[in-house]
Amino acid sequence: MLRVNLRISDAKTADYLWAGRQEFRSEDITQLQTEMTRQISRVLHVLLLHEASRRAVAGLDAGLEVDECLACAEAALKGGMRAEISAEAQRWFLAALACDSTNAEALVGLAATCQYLVSNPWWGDTRTRAAASDLGGEAVALALELEPTYARANSIQGMLYSAAGQPQEAAHAFEQALALDERLATAHGFAGYNAAFLGRAWETQPAVERAMQLDSSDRRHSIWYFFGGFAELLLGRTEDAIALLDKSLERNPGYGSAQLCSMAALSLIGRHGEAVSMAESFRRRYPDYPAHAFAQLWLSRSESPVYRAQVYPLFERISVL
Repeated sequence: MLRVNLRISDAKTADYLWAGRQEFRSEDITQLQTEMTRQISRVLHVLLLHEASRRAVAGLDAGLEVDECLACAEAALKGGMRAEISAEAQRWFLAALACDSTNAEALVGLAATCQYLVSNPWWGDTRTRAAASDLGGEAVALALELEPTYARANSIQGMLYSAAGQPQEAAHAFEQALALDERLATAHGFAGYNAAFLGRAWETQPAVERAMQLDSSDRRHSIWYFFGGFAELLLGRTEDAIALLDKSLERNPGYGSAQLCSMAALSLIGRHGEAVSMAESFRRRYPDYPAHAFAQLWLSRSESPVYRAQVYPLFERISVL
């Protein structure tokens, strides 16, 4: 038998932050390397979460309790889908975790704000997006360890899987969520969106319509209309796609994903001037080149040959605007 002692220390103070030990047979070394890497990754994210929580409460009322922090986070999110609003909500979720590091609702809320950043790459640079994806994945995994039957946690895990280019894993997570709560609107909507990455774009619109029936508030309708427009665009129904994307942008004029797909759709039907105008508007709001954002969001999302054949022509349209 061999023994491996593991420890994580503060690089500046050399203080121990965590220690662990593994024992194994020499023939199991390959499997153990994978397990140790996963364990260290999990611990690092937990430590990062604790440090972020500690920073989040700096300057806040020391007497705040978990429920108050969660209420403040939810109130912030009602302001819409914008970077500064998500950042404010994230701060309150972290503050809640500073009060109770095992609060599943706070962990899921934190994961949701990470997913917003992952899905809007123009809100931050590539490293920030990657860090958010990792942190969100760890937060929701911790939540599911605490409450395996938490439907919303399964749904957000599906969103993060899908954004990370793992549509099969995402589909399984959405199935789990809907098995636990068949009326969970977000699971229906995002499962429909994920179906497009699996080459089944015809499933998207019915799923979106179901989501809108279950959630009549306007808060997410911009997202649902975008999902439908994206799927119709993949299926070659460009006029229908434009109508849905217009509805998405009416509700959220700064929605980058809808803007990018609208550029492609307008270009496809010969409305080149409008496509160029939208591209210029996008660049003013989000300095990164649209093609770069498009590649991050959609080209790498799936290896499905059906999907890739559908999406690549859209990328080509956007890349020349």
